[in-house]
Amino acid sequence: LRMGTGAGLAACAVASLFFGSVFVPVKRHDAGNGIFVQWVMSTGILLVGLAVNAFEEFPPFHPLAMVGGALWSIGNATAVPIMGELGIGLGMLVWGLTNVLTGWACGTFGLFGTKAHPPSNVFFNALGLTCVLAGGVLFSRVKPTPKRAESDPSIDRILEEEESDEEDALLDPSPSRNGGGGGQAKRRVVAFATSLVAGVFYGLTFMPVVYIQDHPEKYPDASTAGLPYVFSHYCGIFLTSTFIFIVYVAFTVNKPQVNPLIVGPSLAAGVMWGIAQSAWFVANENLSQAVSFPIIGMLPGALSALWSVFYFREIRGAKNLRLLSIAIGVTTVGAVLVGLSK
Repeated sequence: LRMGTGAGLAACAVASLFFGSVFVPVKRHDAGNGIFVQWVMSTGILLVGLAVNAFEEFPPFHPLAMVGGALWSIGNATAVPIMGELGIGLGMLVWGLTNVLTGWACGTFGLFGTKAHPPSNVFFNALGLTCVLAGGVLFSRVKPTPKRAESDPSIDRILEEEESDEEDALLDPSPSRNGGGGGQAKRRVVAFATSLVAGVFYGLTFMPVVYIQDHPEKYPDASTAGLPYVFSHYCGIFLTSTFIFIVYVAFTVNKPQVNPLIVGPSLAAGVMWGIAQSAWFVANENLSQAVSFPIIGMLPGALSALWSVFYFREIRGAKNLRLLSIAIGVTTVGAVLVGLSK
């Protein structure tokens, strides 16, 4: 259903709201290594896909669209460990950087056999993208509170004093700087790098659908709308997540980490994600990836950062909060400019 720029921006708002809150139910419980969480999430996602498929009156199934779902599942398998190390806000913001860059480049230049769909106002789009990425760099400088500090009241008193030294230690990871914190710094670097790689997988998730739409000679029954591909896309997510879970169960000799309290929250997270991704399909249809990716790729991270500050208290200290505020402001300005570029 092509409805225009206003509908596309509204879809961006819906997607950003749900994406930015999707891991909040899961974060309240022990998610283990996240593999079981992803599998339950994929069930909730598939339920949304079934509803959308019925709403669209059961359009043709496109196996190629499943590849996009598989790519997302591979990237998302790292989400829980990343958030465990970086926090829910910072984790989403870091993978949002490469997610935005990948999706924006594919939409603007037409990579992987797709057609280029550049924005109407290239200057606004480039300026907005620059602001979004600058905000992402600022977000990466925010230091989340270590998980082991959550129950230690003394950390609250000394956090602000240690903040500067901790940040310097991250930038200069020599033994003399880090002392006993070298292990934590290394884990953070690994989580940061893994998050960047996951973002690339997220950024490629729409490519198979765009390829189908751009080649009607190969796919004569292909729709130019986005929602008819949701069910195929979500089937790819469910099957890949199931495969990952089966491999994990076999690897652990039938002793997977399963927390029964996480089932309901994971299912809810899957439904929220399914709604958000459906909205993103609508946004792509009405705006193009060059516009939707910078907005939906980064705004959810800004929202999740607010969850980190006010609900989970993963980000503390005056310096951190000032930096976070500036980063959110810059990212928001960038998203507005990208929206205007259409």
